[in-house]
Amino acid sequence: MLVSVVVATRNRPELLRSTLLALKAQTHQALEVVVLDDGSSSATRAQYAQLWRELDDRFLLVVQGQDGQRGQGPSASRNQAIQATHGELVAFCDDDDLWIDAEHLSRAVGAFGAHADLDLYISNQRAVYPDGSVCEDWLPPLTKQWAAMPALTTDCHRVSLAQLSQCGGFAHLNMLVLRRKLLLDAGGFWEGVNYEEDRDLFWRCVDRARGLAYTPKVTAQHHVPDRAKQNNVSMTVPPTDRWLMAAMVCRHIAMSVSSPYIVKLCLRHEGDLLRHLSEHSSQQGRYPTARRLAWQALGAKFTWKWALYCVWLQARSLMSLSLPSR
Repeated sequence: MLVSVVVATRNRPELLRSTLLALKAQTHQALEVVVLDDGSSSATRAQYAQLWRELDDRFLLVVQGQDGQRGQGPSASRNQAIQATHGELVAFCDDDDLWIDAEHLSRAVGAFGAHADLDLYISNQRAVYPDGSVCEDWLPPLTKQWAAMPALTTDCHRVSLAQLSQCGGFAHLNMLVLRRKLLLDAGGFWEGVNYEEDRDLFWRCVDRARGLAYTPKVTAQHHVPDRAKQNNVSMTVPPTDRWLMAAMVCRHIAMSVSSPYIVKLCLRHEGDLLRHLSEHSSQQGRYPTARRLAWQALGAKFTWKWALYCVWLQARSLMSLSLPSR
């Protein structure tokens, strides 16, 4: 069973090298890796010839745009790379992350081969934070339930959509292997955003999947971006814009899926984002805006503490409107 791995990259040749060499170490040999370079500099692109000498003919480089031009972003890049794949199964690995388990694809292919209705396979990942701290379990609520789930193979068990949506969080791209048909049926990545596009794709695919599997085995290492730096696409976006885009993603998911579990999860998450926006607006003295956002957040996720905050904002907003303008 051929597995296609999509890697989008831009101006990170050393990190990309680590990612690709880890993919080369996979014991499953029926593998193709499509690397989409999204407008890297000429200096970066000049290093690819040497890097590809360390790889083999299973690794394909697709160069997008002129050297150093503005990139089209990860969503469009990945969609373009998907069009160049041929595998029945598709996986992803970001250029600043890597797979740390050489048996990862072998186990996943075994599960897909044994269960024709399995459409999406989720593994676990280790998260490394900028301060050096490490989290060894990305989805602990799901891991705790794993033993009670129906076994598909020795290493992976079937997980229901309800269990997955109730565990909180979502599986990053590095943790996923899915059938190509499912990916195409879901429409690929939503190119309207380049932030939280992975969350958007994940829940739309989960909603359409016939069967879902989870293994608690740690197969990937995710390097959490440093918010103090702008060496990651998501970190080039101001916090308020990130909250706005994430809220839009929540709405997009809710409008695109049929599962009430996913809709509830996404709208509750949108409520948390609206709280951030409300508090930010309040700190800026924009009380009428903060009030409207606060009431919307309360509707998405009710707590008495937030209800009292809404009442305070209501009064503060009326006071600000009654003050004479300078």
